[in-house]
Amino acid sequence: MEAQLARFAVDVTEAAAKIQKVEGERDEYRKLVLHLREEVERLRRGLLGQKAERLPRDDGQLSLAILTLALAGAGGAPEAEAAIEEELVAEHTRRKPVRKPPPADLPRVKIVLTPPEVEREPEAFEQIGSDVREVLERRPAATIVVQVEYLKFVRKAPKDGEPTRVLVVPALELPIERGRAGPGLLADTIVRRWQDHQPLNRLEGIYGREGLELSRSTICTWHEQLAALAAPVVEAMFADALVQPYVCVDATGVLVLAKDKCKNGHFWVLVAPERHVLYRYSRRHDSAAVDALLPDYRGYVVADAHNVYDHLYKQGAVEVGCWAHARRYWWQSFPTDPDRANVALAHIGALFKIERTIASSPKKKREEVRREKSKPVLDALFAWCELQKPRVSTNRPSPPQSSTPRIRRPPCTVSSTTVACPFTTTSANGV
Repeated sequence: MEAQLARFAVDVTEAAAKIQKVEGERDEYRKLVLHLREEVERLRRGLLGQKAERLPRDDGQLSLAILTLALAGAGGAPEAEAAIEEELVAEHTRRKPVRKPPPADLPRVKIVLTPPEVEREPEAFEQIGSDVREVLERRPAATIVVQVEYLKFVRKAPKDGEPTRVLVVPALELPIERGRAGPGLLADTIVRRWQDHQPLNRLEGIYGREGLELSRSTICTWHEQLAALAAPVVEAMFADALVQPYVCVDATGVLVLAKDKCKNGHFWVLVAPERHVLYRYSRRHDSAAVDALLPDYRGYVVADAHNVYDHLYKQGAVEVGCWAHARRYWWQSFPTDPDRANVALAHIGALFKIERTIASSPKKKREEVRREKSKPVLDALFAWCELQKPRVSTNRPSPPQSSTPRIRRPPCTVSSTTVACPFTTTSANGV
């Protein structure tokens, strides 16, 4: 009889556990259904909402109390208070706006104005002073034609037996061989197009207003020829970037014009902080494109969690996770799982706040502050994630934007620009 009662108690306990698990999954599915209904309604109305991943200012998840409680649950309440201490801004009195004088190094053109009465009878008046007012003006840009004349000479009395030689200065070297554009005009087109972001059709109109008929195809050909001229400098910049201790890499897809229909291409950006910002184009977004961008690189790589970088880490490069990408999954899971998203976003917000306070500090100072303040927040975040793992269903058929991230965490590293722990975030369906 006692054995039967014991088995019955075990069965009841197992049944209660199963019921609790099913109820949890039911609640997860209910949140997912509500979120999908909301998205469908937004799409039906054509309202996609704001793209910025910002939380409401009056939301409580970024408050001191919630983050302190979250870190306290992981055993880190004292560190939490130190990590998110309030910033004191010094009081100041707003000064009355004052018009600044024009820069002293600008050239001055002096215009003297005399009253008409004085001009008619200058001997009848005596000057007692003057008032000076400075007005900013701009002279329109001018395109000039530089006419280079090569003088030719021959010796008047040639030496005996010496053939007659015509002396002339060698032709001046131009950026584009046998080109009509000089260095100044070429530099102006480059600055306007790439620095001021003026497309070719606008440049064509701008130069046309200045009296220079310059077609966009001509400017495009010039820039193509100048790219070959600057290639050695760009390659030297790439070589210097690849010997830096860490780099930041990302790619974005673009549409490329083709005969039948547009094709997909990819622009890669390689950033060596405080040194270079470099770009490369590839037809495919694959491991071969990464190898062409980072050949044999063994330093720290700040990138997203795409699998095209995985072979780099197997070859010796160190993965440094991007906090912006990690935060995005928590942000996207906010509508379906606000409680967990609140805690995660609060931790990441604290890390961002610490980084803002030390953005202009020396490297050693940044490392000290990160070890003292950021590392406790980071440890508490991952400890909390480990506690949440058993409570989150990982087999529900949910899209990436409505899932709670799963995080795998290798050993932490600290990069010289931000607290970085090399981890990847994936959605519940593996994306």
